Order: sequence, then structure tokens, then C-alpha cells
Amino acid sequence: MPTSHRTSRPAPTALVRAGIVLLLALGLGLAGASSSQAGGKPSITKEPYGSVGGRAVDRWTLTNGKFRVRILTYGGILQTVETPDRHGKLANITLGFATLDGYVTSKNPAYFGALIGRYGNRIAKGKFTLDGRTYQLPINNDPNSLHGGTTGFDKRVWTAAPVPDGLRLTYVSKDGEEGDAWTPR
Repeated sequence: MPTSHRTSRPAPTALVRAGIVLLLALGLGLAGASSSQAGGKPSITKEPYGSVGGRAVDRWTLTNGKFRVRILTYGGILQTVETPDRHGKLANITLGFATLDGYVTSKNPAYFGALIGRYGNRIAKGKFTLDGRTYQLPINNDPNSLHGGTTGFDKRVWTAAPVPDGLRLTYVSKDGEEGDAWTPR
């Protein structure tokens, strides 16, 4: 399919909120467990984790004593999900990198744990038409545009804030960013 055509604009909040809901749901599952069941008090902590392009990157840890999840503000990356193995010892069950540098220097070609966007999957030949106007997106998966282009949401630094029982990640992608046509919030 060489081009896409939409007669109406997609809901501008859909793309970013999808990532937020996923992480918030993980947070609810972790922090929402009772302390007696989980073996510890639920907590959310933040630590500096480096910087990208002069912007500070933090790593947030959500835990309840039984499970632990680590989320980076770079790319909204779900870095680790640690669950008890058969001996009760926490073990990470995600694919990814141990350091921020691993995600940045490798350019994370498999998008390990990252929020992707403005769109998921490929846009054929990097072109689409919206409201009668054709847009050309960056080609990063020749001959297509994949997961938001060369600098998609996976390569942006998100703002994070704890919320009851979870963590909210926010990033506002400006109209025209990566050649796209609207401002998702």
C-alpha cells in the first residue's frame, strides 16, 4: 500500500496516552498489592541515570517487595520487570540494556521496552495523505518510515511524575515533528 488516506484526523491524545496507560497499569499492579501479600511496602523512587542531548534522564523504580519495575524517562523505556523465580529470587524478564548508553549508542534497533510513536509499524514509502495534503516522513526502514521516524518517541526524554499507585510519563510532540501533521498530547 503506497499511501494512506484518512478523511478525519485521529484523536490527538491516542498515541501518547497509550504509553502512559501501559505504564500506569503496571504501576497499579505493583503498588496496588497489599503489603502483607507482597512482602513489603509499595514504593516509587527516582534516581539520576545520565543525560541525552543535554537533558537529564531519570530511572524510576516501582516496587512492592514482590515485584520491581524500572522505567527510564529516555524513550519511556520499561528497562526491567523483575519477578521472583522458582526460588523466590528476583530476576529480570525483559530484553534490553543494563545502561543508558546501551540504548543511546546502539540506537535501540529492536525498540526494547520503548514507547514508540507517533505511530506503530510502517508507513509505506514514508508518505500519507491527511485532509487532502500529502506528508513525507523520514525514511528509517528503507523504503518505509517505522515507529515514528528517525527520532520517534523512543528517542525523546519524557517527563515523569508519580501518581497514586503508579507513574505518569508525558511528552508533547509538536505539530510537524518528524514531518507529521498534528500535536498529540
